[in-house]
Amino acid sequence: MKLTLPAVLLAGATALGGSLGCSSDTQNGAGPLGGTAGTSAASNLSGGGGANAGEGAVTDGVCPEHPTPQHAQGTLLSLSLQLVMAGKPFVFGQPNALPDGGSLIPINLRFYISEVKLLSSSGEPLAVDAVTEAGVPEPYGVHFFNAEDADSSTLRVLAPPGEYAGLSFALGLKLACNQQPPAGLSDPLTDSSQMTWPQTGGFLFLRYEGRYAAADGAGASGASSTDQIPSAVHMGGDITKELVPSVTVSGALSLPPSGTLEKGLNVVMDEIFKGATSNIDVSDESVGFLATADAVAGLRLRHDWSELHVFVLEP
Repeated sequence: MKLTLPAVLLAGATALGGSLGCSSDTQNGAGPLGGTAGTSAASNLSGGGGANAGEGAVTDGVCPEHPTPQHAQGTLLSLSLQLVMAGKPFVFGQPNALPDGGSLIPINLRFYISEVKLLSSSGEPLAVDAVTEAGVPEPYGVHFFNAEDADSSTLRVLAPPGEYAGLSFALGLKLACNQQPPAGLSDPLTDSSQMTWPQTGGFLFLRYEGRYAAADGAGASGASSTDQIPSAVHMGGDITKELVPSVTVSGALSLPPSGTLEKGLNVVMDEIFKGATSNIDVSDESVGFLATADAVAGLRLRHDWSELHVFVLEP
């Protein structure tokens, strides 16, 4: 993928204007900073969309806040999003022991999930609704995971009963929503999400920040001593084209005619860090604002996504 930065920034300025209104921790060109996102494979979705599609008011046909339900009734699939690292729970806001004797405290982790589908045994996708606890489609058809909000750790899906071989979803926002100025949107697509991105306009798809402490207690810096864990990963897309990663998670899902099927969906932090610190050359994109360490880590993660298994469905 090639980005022509001036064109992207101009498009962002046109689409977002002065209404971006980023919170104070997303200023100064460095991206958002710390505050108090079976097995999966992925690829980048292809698609079009004009750079100026975000101008003017949001319409139902572009990015509807209240999407039409895919299914009037069905069985509830409840997926508990669980952070893991090295096969153990990765506890938000607490020191997590590392092999080098140091510890890592995650202080921010957020991501969007959209366009959820269940997969038949033949692999054919069936579009389903991500729903609230009340059973209605989530605003914009988007589930927003925020590690600081326990309620967001459950992804609920309403689907027809039957046997499925897994699920797929977009880790981020479809182009039509990513192009919209957040000032004209409601939660979870507002500045308060801490996901607006001034570098190129639009939204971050995944945001991580953490603090590393060495074994001797010296320092509370970002990256680990091995440089295998970055202090920040800010993965976004482009408001001129569809670049949201598509995730496929394999695993049997047997939805009964009624009631709820509960499953755990692990978020494997090792894989996120692996992708963010890969040796993929992103020098053709990491210029200007995108040359900051957090943005470079995000670019590497997005490029390496198809080789990673970030989401794993528990048996």
